[in-house]
Amino acid sequence: MCPQLSPDEKLASEESLKLYCRPIEWYNIIQHRAAKNPTFLQRCLDYMIEARRKKRIQLTVSLSRGTNTACREQNIFPLYVLLATPTSNISLEEHPPIYRFSRAYFLTSFGGFGSKDHTKATFVIPDIENLASSRASNLNIIIISRGQVGEDIGENNCTGGHLERSALQKLEGKCFWGNISINLLRLSLENHASTLNLGHTMKLTSTVEMRPSFLEKKFLEQDNCLTFCSHKVDATGSYKLQVGISAQEAGARDIRENPYSSYSYSDVPTPSLPRIVRLRAGNVHFNCKYYKNTMQKTEVTEDFACPFCFVKCGSYKGLGCHLNSSHDLFHFEFWISEERQAVDVSLKADAWRIELGPEGVDPIHQTFSY
Repeated sequence: MCPQLSPDEKLASEESLKLYCRPIEWYNIIQHRAAKNPTFLQRCLDYMIEARRKKRIQLTVSLSRGTNTACREQNIFPLYVLLATPTSNISLEEHPPIYRFSRAYFLTSFGGFGSKDHTKATFVIPDIENLASSRASNLNIIIISRGQVGEDIGENNCTGGHLERSALQKLEGKCFWGNISINLLRLSLENHASTLNLGHTMKLTSTVEMRPSFLEKKFLEQDNCLTFCSHKVDATGSYKLQVGISAQEAGARDIRENPYSSYSYSDVPTPSLPRIVRLRAGNVHFNCKYYKNTMQKTEVTEDFACPFCFVKCGSYKGLGCHLNSSHDLFHFEFWISEERQAVDVSLKADAWRIELGPEGVDPIHQTFSY
């Protein structure tokens, strides 16, 4: 509430608020020049890169004994899980697509059987918003079962379940394999986008048909590639696996620890929930203090945007980095509650002053401090 002011005090308060105009005009001039000749690219800043990474989706793949009761454990494991994309520069009629992969995991048993066993594979994919428009939409989770048909590569060739490159040479041979399309998985992720945005974990089950085949290693432009030849083995004996997939945002821990994220959306209609969650996440209240800090003007920005130059900073932390480094004529205090993310803004008393040189001295030859 505004205090009761006399006419003189009201005039003084208005003059106090006008003090914000000059530094804002200065920043507008700098921003206009930077648009034509930027000194740096906003997307290359560390806090922008970090914000993008935290929005990515972390997928955890595992198998549960309870949903695979028809399969004998020794006929499934060892199991190899890869994140791969089909290549487009090679196409052979007698072969399925050639897949290029960069990481492979080694699973030795069903989930929940102790820390000594490798029971899950973890991958990171782009966030839902960018998944459909990026090359990642062609990604596949490739599952390869050696069971009793091939040589066990062994735990000595893997670190934390991640299979070493030298061990991948031994994958060649008879196997059973199946795949899960990330593009199909995206549809389920989009339906539960609000769950992920709130830092919660989404759990899915996918049925994968494991087909007998012969795995061949291929090398394409120094990348690890593989393909499967079904005509080299007996085509009978396929079976189905129930594969569990857990999905959460890579920055889910930070979301859960943020008091602002504890807000309840129980009164928000389900169709509007994803949009409301997204908009609220980036809302920041700027309280501009004036007249001896007894009065304030409040402005709310979206998408963690700066109120002075309208740059979107990706996160609340990134907004703080931007404000302190780019707008140092102001003093900022940052605080978060369950109701809002806020920044209290005040003018630095000694940050804006006029320097006048001696009379008759050419300003070009005058030294100024800044």
